[in-house]
Amino acid sequence: MYLKEVVCDSCGFLCDPGTPVTACPDCGSPLKLRYDFDRMEREVKKDELSGTGISRYRDLIPLDEPPISLGEGGTPVVLSSSISKDLSGELYLKLEFVNPTGSFKDRGTVITVSKAREWGIEVVADDSSGNAGASLAGYSARAGLDCTIYVPASASGGKIVQVKSYGAELKEVPGPRERATEKIVEDTAGTNTYYASHNLSPYFSEGIKTLAYEISEGFEWNPPEHVVVPVGGGALLVGIHSGFQDLARLGWIDRIPRLHGIQAEACDPVVRAYENSWDRTRPTESGPTIAEGVHISNPDRGKEILEAIRATGGVALSVSESQVKRSIQELARKEGLFVEPTSAVPLAGLKQLSDQGVIESGERVVVPVTGSGLKDIEDWKGF
Repeated sequence: MYLKEVVCDSCGFLCDPGTPVTACPDCGSPLKLRYDFDRMEREVKKDELSGTGISRYRDLIPLDEPPISLGEGGTPVVLSSSISKDLSGELYLKLEFVNPTGSFKDRGTVITVSKAREWGIEVVADDSSGNAGASLAGYSARAGLDCTIYVPASASGGKIVQVKSYGAELKEVPGPRERATEKIVEDTAGTNTYYASHNLSPYFSEGIKTLAYEISEGFEWNPPEHVVVPVGGGALLVGIHSGFQDLARLGWIDRIPRLHGIQAEACDPVVRAYENSWDRTRPTESGPTIAEGVHISNPDRGKEILEAIRATGGVALSVSESQVKRSIQELARKEGLFVEPTSAVPLAGLKQLSDQGVIESGERVVVPVTGSGLKDIEDWKGF
């Protein structure tokens, strides 16, 4: 393993990789992992990669032991057969909903749970609108860990059933999504429960980096010009950006794609910060949205999200509920893909990016299709 230390850029906190951490214990900021890239560059070669899924990149991820795997990663990429015709560029869809628990979250969870096992932790918990909770519950069952998931009472019934099916304890919290976060922090403080926050854990976002690795390798180390993702807590966009940065530093790719973050109009703190040239997000009032996965009004990684978008020349924009619903229908009827609303958010923003000239003729665009529509099926009766 090439991981050297865990650091906080905000206050300078530093610890070794053997210390169980979620956020900075001194200031509460997200932490980052620091690697020995000089040694990695000498010893790890892209033409010597072997294996499948995230294990193919085992030398680039922060584990001493083999991961507690369910076969995550290695998801297919398909060229859009119909939607591309209405866009300037060439659209590729990376089917993240075929991961073991039905979403991209498995890439981050496998690292988080594997580290918890390395640390000797026996009890984990997270707050989630559904997908991250289901993922943590599934991998905890695989690893033999006790797991508690805090969800907003309004969470999708399908996702709640999935969490329960893995044997995790479920705590439904009345009120907005933010209240579930407040409640888990209150309940786990001073206990032996490890708060395995997918929004804060540096290990979770390290697993997401494998998406950038797969995209790059799939395009023969000549990555696409654009990657478009839904943005809620930001682990997806930040993780992908970090992955591309790793590959550029190793000399495996010669440029980083432009990263675009799409939010729902009902909850768009990143878009507001981007449009107002703020350096970090600010708490915003939010309304209801069918895309519950992006319903986070003050993301912990707001500063990192904005930095990643701006550093790559990307754009942040928001889409309406009607646009999201149309994109769900379009993906199903034109591409044969049944996705959850959050997965349709970036597709809803694609036309705007194309119409604005952000995506130019002939440029390649990758959209991670993040979650299965089967998780929200009860919400679509009569749709």
